[in-house]
Amino acid sequence: MFEKVTKPSETVVRNVSRFLYQAEALFGGIILGIVSWYLSHWQDTERYPGARLCFTEIFAGFAIIYGSILIWTYNWFPYLFAVINFIFSLAFFSAFGALIEWDCDKNWVGWKANIGGSYKACWKATEAFTFIAAFFFLVSTVFACMTTSATTEHHMPMYHRKASGTSSTPETQV
Repeated sequence: MFEKVTKPSETVVRNVSRFLYQAEALFGGIILGIVSWYLSHWQDTERYPGARLCFTEIFAGFAIIYGSILIWTYNWFPYLFAVINFIFSLAFFSAFGALIEWDCDKNWVGWKANIGGSYKACWKATEAFTFIAAFFFLVSTVFACMTTSATTEHHMPMYHRKASGTSSTPETQV
């Protein structure tokens, strides 16, 4: 009735972790691009969500850098990376909540006349990508906990032969 749950192989964990970090960097780039466009039009309206956008842009920029580095170094310190992934997940979920709470129609009165209706679609895309990035960081937290550390994978005993002496047996070097 109950089947035994097997742990995925290290190759699967490695490939999925790399994909997740690459996707997080990509989502951070999309968020950064859209939010930068909004920040460039800050003087076009009287009420503006500047703090919400700055918070989102800062974490999107950090996500690009962090995800790009961890594509190659994902198994150096996996438990530390799991904690950082969880912090990024919380940050993107809070950015998502801050963006959801802002009412576009009520607060941006002149944008539809000056810029067009596309501003609302870009806002919804930013909301969607912040949620997706938060979810991917949460999933990569789980995969970072399943990753084995690189220091445990490459420990092999090294034998050293003495240059001079009477013994010809190899000694283990520490």
